[in-house]
Amino acid sequence: MTPTTLYLKYRPQKLSELDSAGPREELIKIFKSEKFPHAFLFTGPKGIGKTSAARIIAKKVNCLNKKQFEPCNDCVNCLSITRGSNVDVLEIDAASNRGIDDIKELREKIKLAPSCLKYKVYIIDEVHMLTTEAFNALLKTLEEPPAHALFILCTTDPEKLPKTITSRCLVINFKKATKKEIVDKLRKVCDKEKWQYEEKALEEIAKLSDGSFRDANKVLDQVSFSGKILLEEVNKLSGVSVDFNIEDFLLILQKRQAKEAVLWINKQVDQGINLKVLVEKLLDAARNILLTHFGIEEEKLENKFDFSQEELECLIGLFTRAYGELRFAVIAQLPLEMAVIEWCQIEGEDGKREVSRDVGAGSEKTEKSDPLQTSHPHSTSNFSPPSQFSFDDVVKKWSEILEKVKLLNHSVLAFLKATRPLNCEDGFLVLEVFYKFHKDQLEKDQCRKIFEKAAGEVLGCEVKLKCNLSETKRQPQPLPKVDFIPPTDKPLVSSQTNDNADIIKLAEEIFNKGGTIQ
Repeated sequence: MTPTTLYLKYRPQKLSELDSAGPREELIKIFKSEKFPHAFLFTGPKGIGKTSAARIIAKKVNCLNKKQFEPCNDCVNCLSITRGSNVDVLEIDAASNRGIDDIKELREKIKLAPSCLKYKVYIIDEVHMLTTEAFNALLKTLEEPPAHALFILCTTDPEKLPKTITSRCLVINFKKATKKEIVDKLRKVCDKEKWQYEEKALEEIAKLSDGSFRDANKVLDQVSFSGKILLEEVNKLSGVSVDFNIEDFLLILQKRQAKEAVLWINKQVDQGINLKVLVEKLLDAARNILLTHFGIEEEKLENKFDFSQEELECLIGLFTRAYGELRFAVIAQLPLEMAVIEWCQIEGEDGKREVSRDVGAGSEKTEKSDPLQTSHPHSTSNFSPPSQFSFDDVVKKWSEILEKVKLLNHSVLAFLKATRPLNCEDGFLVLEVFYKFHKDQLEKDQCRKIFEKAAGEVLGCEVKLKCNLSETKRQPQPLPKVDFIPPTDKPLVSSQTNDNADIIKLAEEIFNKGGTIQ
C-alpha cells in the first residue's frame, strides 16, 4: 500500500479541475487563445492552488498531444512533470534561495536550451522573499527573456514585490476560498472515497481551514480513519469539548448571568478546550448576529438573540481585548472571566437589564425597568425633578460622583478625567470636554447612562448629561521660574537635614509612612 495524503491525491491536474473559479476561467481563456505571456504572477493566500496551477501550465505548454486548452496527462512530458522528475521544470523556493548568487546561477542556466521540452519553466514560490539585489538580477531576465523560457512567480504577499517585477508579469489573483467552495470540495472527496459524513462536520472543517483547500483536505484526512466524518471528531481535533455550544454561552451573556458565565468558562477549561478557539467562535457568532442587524445572514443560528448593535460592539470589544491578553495570562481563563464580569456590570440598552455587580448571584434580570433604575431600588425613590440640583452642588460633589462612576465602570471614569463641569442649563449638567474622542465616547448610550446614574445617586435627583467640546485644548502647566544659582564649591545640602530628627521626618514624608522609622 502506497501512503498518500488527500491533498496530493486530489491535487488538480487540469485547468478545469482548479478549485478557484476566477483563476480557472481566466487561465482557460488565455490558453484557448493559444497566446500566453512569458511570465505569470500568481498572488493569494497559502493552500489555494497557485503552485498546482503553475504545474498544469508547465504541462500545457509542453504537452505533445494538443487537446484544446488542457494538457493530456498521458504523454511522456505530462507524466514526467506530474511526477516532478523533469529537469526542464524547476521549482525554486525563494525563501531558501533568495540571494543574488542564486538568481545569477538561474540566469546562466536559462540561456541553455531545454533538454527534452519545448519550454523551460521556472516556478519561483514565495518570490517576495528575494533580496533587493536578487530582484534586480531577476528583472534583467524578465526584461529580455529567452524564447524558450517561461516564468511563473507565486507569492502570498504581493505588496512586497517591486513594481518593476509586477509590471512585467500577467497577474492572476487567487482569492481566499469561500466556505461554500470548501464544503463542495470536501463533499466531492467524501463521495469519491465513499465516506459517510455529517454536513455540520464539513462546515466546521471549512471554518478551521480558513479559506485554504489544502488545509481543509489535511483536516479531512485526520478525521477520516473510521470512514465516517463526524462533527465530534472534528471538534476533538480543534480542541473543543463534545458538549461545547457557543450559543449556550451567548444566551448566558444575553441574560448577564455572571456566575453561570464564569462557571461555563471553567467547565470548558476543565475539559481541555483551547481558549483561543473559544474566543474565536464567540467573536464569529457575535459578528453573525451583528450582520443580521443590517440584513446580512452569513450563517443561520439555532437561537434568536436580542442584542442591540451597541451591545454587540461592546461585547466584541471586550473579548477581542481578552483574546490579546490570553498569551500573557498567569491564569489561563482569567482574561475571559474579567471580560464576562465587566460585561455583566454594563447596563443593557434602554435599561432592559440591571447591572449585576455580584458575580456569585447569577440571577436572571430581564424585567423592564426605568432607564435610571439601579441594582438598589430604594435609590430611585430619592430622585427629584432636574431643577433640584445646582451647579454648586455638582462642583462640591464632583469627586464623589467620580468615585461612584469608578464603581460602575473604569473606562467611563477615564473619559471623565478629561472633562470638567461647565454649568447647568434646562435640567442638563453640561461638561466641558477637551478632546473630541472623549466627547464621542461619553455621548454613547452606555457611557452616558452610567454617568447619569452615578450623578443621580450622588445628587439625589435625576441628571441628564450634555457635553460641549472645548475650543481650547488643555495646556501643560508652565515650569516654575527658578532664580539663577551661582556656582559654588560648597555642597548644596539643606540645613534642615543636619540633625537625625529632621532626616527621619523627611524620610517619613517621602515614603508616606505614618509611623516612626526604627
